[in-house]
Amino acid sequence: MKILGFDTAAKTASVALTEGGRLVSEFYLDSGFTHSETVLPMAKALLEIAGTKPEEIDVFAVNCGPGSFTGLRIGIAAVKAMAMSLKKPCAAVSTLEALAENLIESKGVICPVMDARCNQMYTAFFKSDGETLSRICDDRTVSTDALFEDIEKIFAESGEKIMLVGDGAELCARRFESGHISVAPPQLIKGHAFSVCRVAERISGENALVTAEALVPNYLKLAQAEKEKLEKEGKL
Repeated sequence: MKILGFDTAAKTASVALTEGGRLVSEFYLDSGFTHSETVLPMAKALLEIAGTKPEEIDVFAVNCGPGSFTGLRIGIAAVKAMAMSLKKPCAAVSTLEALAENLIESKGVICPVMDARCNQMYTAFFKSDGETLSRICDDRTVSTDALFEDIEKIFAESGEKIMLVGDGAELCARRFESGHISVAPPQLIKGHAFSVCRVAERISGENALVTAEALVPNYLKLAQAEKEKLEKEGKL
């Protein structure tokens, strides 16, 4: 099975092609250019270099959230357009699960953290045995103080250091100053489309693929404009 995966949930952007779980090619960019300028050209170049035609792709995968509202919309729109035109299924991947996948070979508790602004983090907890990843809790938005309390609680229960990954990892490490945490190495700390593809493999194995029409972002929090509108209407 060939999977074309996209990661556009944060400042970095990447596109990867896998076949049977093997990485064929991956393009990764952290240049400051907007995803709308880079994602589709990256995908086109990647397929050309790999000698793969778009119609040969079996599954299109993309992280659907949480993350940058604009970034998520760009990635999802790109996948929708390609999958709909080719009538191919899609894998809606959790951004946090894909980040945890970066560290799957490291046994222990993995905590992906993404900066959600306003002293909040997008986060979840996962457990890895070195080969498989199991979820401890759902994706959620919490304050940094609440996240620190959760980390201390999980450490007390498991006795294992918690490995942080994601664009909020170093920020949390500096703030917490705890001996109970470690931070992913630089090459693994940010999102990679290869990890999106690996999660998509599991989703496919669970018969949980969706149509392009069913792909929707999972923001986990309201946009500021929407929040202000609801507050004015007395709905918050």
